[in-house]
Order: sequence, then C-alpha cells, then structure tokens
Amino acid sequence: MIMCAVYRFIFLEVLYANLVWSRPSAEYCIFDKDKLKCHEHLPNISYPSDVTVLELSDLNWETLDLNAIVEKFPKLQRLVVVGRNIVRVIPPEKKTSIKVLELKRLMLTNISSTLLRNFASIEVLSLENNKLQALDNDFYLGSLQKLYLNHNKWKCSRDLEWVLNLNGSVVEDLDQLTCHGNPYSGKPLLPIAQYLKDIKDQCTEKCDCSLAHVVRDPKTDLLEPIIMVNCSERALTELPATLPRGTKILHLEDNSIENLKPLKTNAAYRDLLDLYLDNNLVGGMGALEGSHWLTHFRVFSLKGNKLAELPVYALDNALEKNSNMPGAVRIYLGGNPWRCNCVFTPVFQETLQKYSAQIKDMDDIKCAYVEGDENSLLPIADLSRSSVCKFPTEYSVQEALDLLNAVLACLIIFILGKLAYDYYHFKRTGRLPWIVTKMP
Repeated sequence: MIMCAVYRFIFLEVLYANLVWSRPSAEYCIFDKDKLKCHEHLPNISYPSDVTVLELSDLNWETLDLNAIVEKFPKLQRLVVVGRNIVRVIPPEKKTSIKVLELKRLMLTNISSTLLRNFASIEVLSLENNKLQALDNDFYLGSLQKLYLNHNKWKCSRDLEWVLNLNGSVVEDLDQLTCHGNPYSGKPLLPIAQYLKDIKDQCTEKCDCSLAHVVRDPKTDLLEPIIMVNCSERALTELPATLPRGTKILHLEDNSIENLKPLKTNAAYRDLLDLYLDNNLVGGMGALEGSHWLTHFRVFSLKGNKLAELPVYALDNALEKNSNMPGAVRIYLGGNPWRCNCVFTPVFQETLQKYSAQIKDMDDIKCAYVEGDENSLLPIADLSRSSVCKFPTEYSVQEALDLLNAVLACLIIFILGKLAYDYYHFKRTGRLPWIVTKMP
C-alpha cells in the first residue's frame, strides 16, 4: 500500500510538471483513483497500470491509434474519446480488455469493419455524433451488446443493405437513425433501406425502378414511398404485367402500346397515380370507362398517340368523381389526330373548356390534317361552331327555290300540252284518252 501511494504521488508530480512546463496551462489531466481524464492532450509519460477508465476530450490529434492506448493502459475497461479533429481510428493489433468504447463528436467519416476484432470483452460501442456515411456489410460486432449510431451523416443514396443486416436487438437507436442529404433528408433510415430493397427485388423486367420521394400520409402520419418506374423506349407493345408494390409514377413514353385495358383489370395499377404514355399507339380510351383508375389518377399524359375521339361523357364523369380534383389532376392530350366534325367537336370543346385548369396542353390539341379542310391543324378550343357544323347559306337556298320553280313550270307546260293533245285527239277520233277509260 505504501509503495502504491508513493508511485501514485510520483505519477501526479510528473504529470503536473509535464503540464506546467511542456504544455499550456489550459491543458490538464485529472487522476481520480482508477479513472484518468485528460483535456486536449495526453502526456507522453508513464501511467499507473491500474487505470481502468480513460476519458479524452478535444484532442488535437487527427488519428487515434488504439495500439498506443492499449499499451499505455493494459487494464483499461472503458475508453471515451470526445470532440475535435480525429478522422481516423486504428484498431488494436493485440487483444484488449476494453468493454466500453465511446468515440463521440469526432470527424470520423468511416470506420474499419475490423475495429472490434481484438476487443474480446466488448459490450458497448458508441459512434454517435460523427460524420459516418455507411458501415461495411461485414462490420464485426463480436460480443457487442449495445451499439449507438445516432446523429451521423448516413448517406441514403448508397446501397443500404448494411442497415438491414444490423441486429435490431444490439443497435439501441436503430429507429432514430435518419438519412442525411437529398433525396430523403431527415427520413428514418431503416424504412428507406427496406423500401430500396423491395424496389430492387420487385422491379419490372426491362425497366428502371427508383424511390423518387418518401412522404408522410397527412391522415395517418405513416411513411409512404413514392416509387417511380421508367419503362420508356423499351419497345413495349403492352402495359407491363407487374409493378413494384406501391408504384405511384410510371413512364412508358416512346413505345408501341395500344391497349389500355390493364389499367382497369390489373390490380398492379390500382395505386398508380401518374401515367406517362406519350408517343405510343393508343387509339381510344373506351376501355377505361367505369374503371377505378380513371377516378383516382393524378397525371395522365397521352401526347402524340392515335386518338381521334374519346368518350367525353365517361371522362367528364370520372373527373367529377376523382379524389385528386381539382388541384392535383393534370391531363395532356396534344399531338393526336383529333376528328373535327359536328358530332364530336362541340361536345369535346365543352369538356376542354370545363377542365381547362387540368388540361395543360390546350393549344396542342388540334384537328387532324385533312387535305382541303380549313380546320386542319387548328386548335380545337379556338374553333367556332359554324366552322365545324356547315349550314346552307341564303344564296344556296334561293338557288334551290329557283330550281324548284323551274321544275314546276316544266311540269305545268307538260300537263297543258298533254291536255291540248288529248282534246285534239278526242275531236278527231271520238276516243277518250286512255287514262280516262281507266278511271272509275
């Protein structure tokens, strides 16, 4: 006991001298029984071998070499390093008895997957408040019982398989981890990782799938993924048979799709909100009449197809019932060969006017080209009723009346001539005209 007290006294004297003569006075260490606290500097001196707790704060190091720590403090059980500029941690090469390792408020952007390889008795690891962007998929946990990872810069645009590999019973703050930076800034890390995995597993063949956004349902406050599938320019001749569960946006531009019936019959499209079918071969929308999708869609783009007419009453009825009306619905119908006649056009014009706030390309909705037709390629919304419904002019009516009068005059002359002939014939022969003999 006397020798231990003497050694401790000598250690404190050496430590004090080192701090006074070698370092600025603001830097200091405090030794209390088996616990050593140092601020900004860890003097390079001999330390008592029975130190079990070491707390280092605001060190001016860039690299934390755990080999040096383990060598200086062979009985260390708890190591806390907090604050400042440390960007790298070198794992110990020899076995250590450390049970608690806290590396907090440092500048760590990555951590070695073998950090804990020689921590035979490790129970707690805290990496909170660093700048970590990801962990390796094979990060070694050993005998770890508690892991803290909150308040880091987790990058959710990367592969997040490592998140799904984490043991939820070990990571104490797993539900608190959030994404840093776009596109999912502030969103919980674990659900995002699961969404990305599901999208990858369920993605439509020949298409690209992505998680466009993640929002909260205003009614339930639950997270809702906005999944986007891009099947543009894939030489498709029909709508895809499958989509990732919960797909909200589907791009099918520049294909050869004609039939829209799957929108009504295929349950994969029930939750689809935005559909882009520009530059396909769609010739009609009759198959969508009475469909659930038509009363729930948000964006429907059919630019550059083969539409000549559409069931106006069905579209009007669907929009009246659409839950996304009026603010969210957008429709695009330009670049189609619309038929302009007295039957379809007036009703179509009324619909265009009624939903002018939703139909975003009004000026591109034009009559099909017909040689000699004065309405060819003119915007339908600008056509007058008289230009599509032709009525006879006054001049043509007068001409018809003149023609009728001429015909009647000819008939009168013919009848009078026939009467004169029959009278002359009767006087000469005494015979009545043939038609008179047949009359009762």
